[in-house]
Amino acid sequence: MNPRSSIAAAVAAALMLAVSASALVPPPPKVAKAVAEANRAARRGQPLLLEISLTIGEGQPAAATGTLVSHPTGLARLELKSKRGFVERHLLQGTAYTASRDGQPIDDPRRFLPPLFLLQGLSGEALIAAMESFGIATDDGVLGRLGDYDCFVFGGRLPQKSVDAGRRLPSMWIDLDSFDVVQVDVADGVRFRFGPVQDFSGIRAPRWIEIETPGRETARLDILEVSVANAPAAAFNRDWLTAAGAR
Repeated sequence: MNPRSSIAAAVAAALMLAVSASALVPPPPKVAKAVAEANRAARRGQPLLLEISLTIGEGQPAAATGTLVSHPTGLARLELKSKRGFVERHLLQGTAYTASRDGQPIDDPRRFLPPLFLLQGLSGEALIAAMESFGIATDDGVLGRLGDYDCFVFGGRLPQKSVDAGRRLPSMWIDLDSFDVVQVDVADGVRFRFGPVQDFSGIRAPRWIEIETPGRETARLDILEVSVANAPAAAFNRDWLTAAGAR
């Protein structure tokens, strides 16, 4: 039995037991290995360039269009061209998040740049290291239900009363059917929801990503195109935030 089949069998057994205290939970390293296999099959384990459209608020027109570049090592950058005429650049270096508008630093930027590198790890070990660098406790794994998905949750889950109070635990939710990432919660309370996967010229990536920020309207990145990027790790430095014409 291959790893994905054995994990699915374990989850099925756990759901049949229906008692969380004694449920059979697959070991986190085994799930991480299966997720990495899904990443490889999706051809995401390389620098990627995504053309996106940003909307803020349900039913609103696009607020900006842009280009997102993500590197498997935990680096990403996003350039947004607002319909109002300004340009924002967002840079993610592991957990460090910085941004600029028209070349000027933004003191408290809103997160529009998702941690796509968590969808790009090519080995279980690399994926675990990426999650740990993002504050997710990889030795803590539980089962959970998210919409129609039966999930394995790296980082654990908070009690319902804590969730109702608006608290979020750094975690990554994995669909145990496809082993795709469906949700990531980060330490500052921002939640990223990843839509169904679509084939973009041979690279499988989410069709959209929703960004829930406490106290703000939900933002959504619709992914229009995906291709391989020519983007070495050196391309993701803070000088890019203020450089003219860089992409």
